Amino acid sequence: MADYVPDPARAEEQQQQQREEQKPPWCDLLPELLELVSLRLSAPDFSSFRRVCASWRSVPNPALRPPPPSAAFFRPGGTPILATVHDDFCAFFDPIHNAALRVTDLPELAGSRLRAAGAGDWLLLSRGRWEVFFFNVSARVTVRLPDLDMFSAAVACFSGAPDSPGCTVITASHSMLEIHVLKRGESAWTFREFEHKRSYTANCAPVTLGESCYFLRSKGHAVGFNYEEWEDVGDDGYYYYDVYVDRPEPLRKWRRGGIDQCYLAEDDGELLAVILGYAESRVSVFRLDLRAGTWRKVDRLENKMMFVSQGSSLVVDATVPGAGNKIYLPKSRGGRGIFYSLAANRFHTFLDDFPWRRSEFIKDVKPSCAWIQVPAGARNIRPFTW
Repeated sequence: MADYVPDPARAEEQQQQQREEQKPPWCDLLPELLELVSLRLSAPDFSSFRRVCASWRSVPNPALRPPPPSAAFFRPGGTPILATVHDDFCAFFDPIHNAALRVTDLPELAGSRLRAAGAGDWLLLSRGRWEVFFFNVSARVTVRLPDLDMFSAAVACFSGAPDSPGCTVITASHSMLEIHVLKRGESAWTFREFEHKRSYTANCAPVTLGESCYFLRSKGHAVGFNYEEWEDVGDDGYYYYDVYVDRPEPLRKWRRGGIDQCYLAEDDGELLAVILGYAESRVSVFRLDLRAGTWRKVDRLENKMMFVSQGSSLVVDATVPGAGNKIYLPKSRGGRGIFYSLAANRFHTFLDDFPWRRSEFIKDVKPSCAWIQVPAGARNIRPFTW
């Protein structure tokens, strides 16, 4: 019988296989390392991160990311941020990166009420009954406007950056019968009283397109007027809206009082309406065809994100994977931003394992807040006189 001669190559291969089998799984990382990695992920990425393997699901949900410096938080071209003005501080929340910032050194905003936001990171505010002013968040520039009795003003908007020549500010009463308009350089507001035959009831920020301003009624109707011409005056002396569009057909099937919140936003020169119904437990999106005077149901936002609030609503391209085709509400739950997924037709947060079917928080959205987004590119914002 021949002597056994070991094969060195075979032996080395077996030893290598044993070493590989003794190695821990590639995903078996130290909990401390996993937590460090998780802190650098956006909320959508963290949601995917926890689904990689069973052991990674044990990584605790960070309620909020550590507060970054203000300069980093308000980075140009970043994702939208929810701004809320309180009596003695301002709160800012980024739902995509699950980060919050509380700013207490803003004496310019003490005792003020946030009315609207737009043109990036400009806020329109009022203080007391008469004082109205703009405030730029990143530059901390305040611009005082002529006094206006804001007691009856329910909604407001402005057509562009306040430091641009064509900026126009518009406020409306809750009934949408009393409209005030102020153009850049004017020292007094222009008042117009609209016809009383219809009750409109506005509860979200209007939107300007070109020289027209559009409102979304609380029942889903849309109305608009040209704020540059002001020519549509009836025999009764009242002004009339140039545009009136009946509510979308699907809303007529909703039970009476089924609409709890509605929002209007501009998307590439068109208008999008978002309707939230607590009793219906759903969110509906419609696109307005101004030429035909009709609504079209929107089932997908593709790779766009929609941020809604009573002070402003934005539609932007998703810059983080997994963040698109969602509607972000002006509310958080346990420090986590709440959104509605159009793909799943359910309410979620990125950091929760199970979605909600019931929208108990629809009735509890913040009334005095607005979305802002610092524009990309260099700006030189300095104090100026309106």
